[in-house]
Amino acid sequence: MMKPTENLFENPQIDLSSLPAVEQMTMMPLEPVYKKVRIIVASLIAIVLIVVSWTFAWWQAPYLTYIHVPAILVTLLAIWIVAYNGISFHYMFYAVREKDISYQSGWLWKSMTTIPYNRVQHCDIREGLIDRQFGLAKLTIYTAGGQSADLMIPGLLPETAEKLKSYILDATEHSIETES
Repeated sequence: MMKPTENLFENPQIDLSSLPAVEQMTMMPLEPVYKKVRIIVASLIAIVLIVVSWTFAWWQAPYLTYIHVPAILVTLLAIWIVAYNGISFHYMFYAVREKDISYQSGWLWKSMTTIPYNRVQHCDIREGLIDRQFGLAKLTIYTAGGQSADLMIPGLLPETAEKLKSYILDATEHSIETES
């Protein structure tokens, strides 16, 4: 007969082929109007970068020979920021499952974050100035032990964000009751 303490030291290996594939998740896209929000915010940042760099170049032109080169590079970077934000929108998705919620993003730098409901501490809904103008909200989820947001899903309709928040909090409460 096995002693109960012997089970504590067992750590059998798992066959990776038996694990479910991430691709089997049905990913939900963000609201299409969120692409406009991303482009507007990126454009505002780009305009500030361009104006500052070219103003500096104009003031320093009499003193420095090739001061326009950094301004051109900053302008190209600003254009890239706007383009990247437009393109990367098409790679942003979320999935809600029975025991967790996932968010995937990234075109060049891909990332997927999954948070099990039993780790959720709290969540809130935020609407920025531009988000509000387009009728959008962000769902922010915090886990135990973290001081910053662990998962943020932008580009949601406020009703969708509220439904997700309610579901997550209910699932969190249910998973805690199940563990006890």
